[in-house]
Amino acid sequence: MGMAKAVYVRDQDVELWERAERYARGQRLTMSALVLTALERYLTEVIEEDDESSNR
Repeated sequence: MGMAKAVYVRDQDVELWERAERYARGQRLTMSALVLTALERYLTEVIEEDDESSNR
């Protein structure tokens, strides 16, 4: 089994977190899977943008 990690959600982000929970349930995903998928996509996008900026 993997490591346990905690994610703290600011009061102003609770609605976003709840939307994500509803989406995850509808897709039969755990919140962990959804968060890791989002992080992977975000980091891939940021790294690609950084690479493009470096090549200019």
